[in-house]
Amino acid sequence: MADVETVLRKVLDKIIDELKYKNPRISLKELTSGGANYTSALFSISVSAAERDTLKLFAKVANVNGIFRKLMNIDIMFKTEQFLYSDLVKVYDKIQDDHNLSVEQRFEFPRFFGGESAEGEETVVMEDLTAKGFETYSRFKSVDWEHAACAIEYLTRFHALSFAYQKADPENFARDAKRVETQKRTDTEDPNLKEAWIKMIGNALNVVKEELRERLAVVLENGSNVFYDFKVPLSTTVLCHGDYRVSNLLFRHLDGRLDPIVVDYQTLHAGSPVVDLLYFEYLCTDGEFRREHHQRLIDHYFSSLTASLDRLGIDINEVYPRETFEEEYKKMASSALIIAMAVLPLVLVEAEQAPHMSGVQEVNQMAVKPSELFAQRYGDLVSDCADWGVI
Repeated sequence: MADVETVLRKVLDKIIDELKYKNPRISLKELTSGGANYTSALFSISVSAAERDTLKLFAKVANVNGIFRKLMNIDIMFKTEQFLYSDLVKVYDKIQDDHNLSVEQRFEFPRFFGGESAEGEETVVMEDLTAKGFETYSRFKSVDWEHAACAIEYLTRFHALSFAYQKADPENFARDAKRVETQKRTDTEDPNLKEAWIKMIGNALNVVKEELRERLAVVLENGSNVFYDFKVPLSTTVLCHGDYRVSNLLFRHLDGRLDPIVVDYQTLHAGSPVVDLLYFEYLCTDGEFRREHHQRLIDHYFSSLTASLDRLGIDINEVYPRETFEEEYKKMASSALIIAMAVLPLVLVEAEQAPHMSGVQEVNQMAVKPSELFAQRYGDLVSDCADWGVI
């Protein structure tokens, strides 16, 4: 793999040339995600030149070794994100323009400056959102209702655009949905993968109440294809974010309201609307939040989707009635519990324990030692799922 800074500077040279910055001064600062990112080297960039506004940019460059490049489909992830920024954003912006959506009603994407998709040099360069006052939300904290409500309402704007795209141009929507269709893995019987999966299951079973272990084990042991099953569309298809959690949202307060923006579209895929909702709840909330807001969050998603579709001239009862929504939510809930078993340890891992993909040599190193916070959060989630009849 080429040196990440060398790769980035090559991409920046092209971007700066296209923007006609003469004799630019470029400052690069490598960032640490503190364990929140596993696929990329991250950079903050400042580009200045005489009589030009200073550019504040953010870049990520693929930084994963051979074992995990294939396992995580790194080339597909970066191509998917560049497809969104280069193609899909134009479609979605036109839909919003055609319906005269106000700034307060729109789904906004970060500005994309360019990238590279060549193998081993995958790069995405976009605006630095922190320069606009956006801030991250701690991945270690359960989301509060203000941020959860804001994030879910914003998610419905994103999902509503899929319905509008499909209505306005079904042929091209089907083409783009096919483009980001999840492919079923053929290596699930690989002994290294099976060893890692068994290790993750053991870690999960150790943190739940003894009386729930047998019920959970049945669910987990039948979930080897869950990363495919969870992403397959059901009654209707939307383009899902695929990793919708607080680490991939930034927030700022603007004009008296909480203003979000979504990043990291590498896992964009064709699927059911409920998977982003389930993923967010299972990975971003704790037992206390769910005791107060579980049904409220579900209701908020549906009412917000109703409003988002209405602004686009679509009746939710014709495309995604409440009965269908609730059936799909229940159908996908156990799969979401398995996803949380695999992903939540990485979401909550302490920075010093986080695996570095550029140096990992064995697949089972991804089965990180679960933290005390994971034990509490996943144990409570399993208990809640038992109360809801999921397991």
